[in-house]
Amino acid sequence: IQALGGSQFLDVKEIQTSGRFFTFKREQVAQSDLFTDHIKFPDMERLELGKEKEKIIQINRGLEGWTVKPPLKAKDDPEVEEQPVAQTQDFLKTFKTSFDYVMRFVVNSPKASVLVAGTESVDSKRADVLEVRDADRNLLRIFIDRQTRLPLKMQTRMANESIMHEEVYANWHKFNGVMTPLMVVRYKDGARTIEIRATQAAYNPGFADSMFAPPAPKSK
Repeated sequence: IQALGGSQFLDVKEIQTSGRFFTFKREQVAQSDLFTDHIKFPDMERLELGKEKEKIIQINRGLEGWTVKPPLKAKDDPEVEEQPVAQTQDFLKTFKTSFDYVMRFVVNSPKASVLVAGTESVDSKRADVLEVRDADRNLLRIFIDRQTRLPLKMQTRMANESIMHEEVYANWHKFNGVMTPLMVVRYKDGARTIEIRATQAAYNPGFADSMFAPPAPKSK
């Protein structure tokens, strides 16, 4: 925690990052686009994908969720679709097992267990391994670089699931006193799925709650 920024890391209530993402299929780039991500704890996210006039926005607030697509004509309202229940449930499950959430809200929870599970080598770096089980019995393994004390990667296995999700962190920089990985690569059962290359990050910029609700119709 101290390496990540200490009290400044723990006091984060909002996160904004922007850059470019890449999706992969069979180790080949399948899609690439710009993104801007807004997070407001404990359970809200607004993810904007694409360029301004073509932007698709995913808004989630707890178990509520909407997808906002650009209008066909400039004078029209954006197209708003409610996300299916399965999608909003998956969002909340993923959000509450994310590194940023776990380190701020789970590891010190009385219902969580945290164990030191030895050491392993990650890309020729010696890492201490923390095993965290949250209140829902999800297993999270965090690999911490012995020299920098920054996380190298995190593995997540949801309770009652066999799939292993992994995030690898690199290119750390400090923004507003908080260490931030500008490169995040995600894997599912060993296959690369997403690569996130952030260029900017800001903490506690001040988000209105209205950012995490569907847009109001234009007045006629």
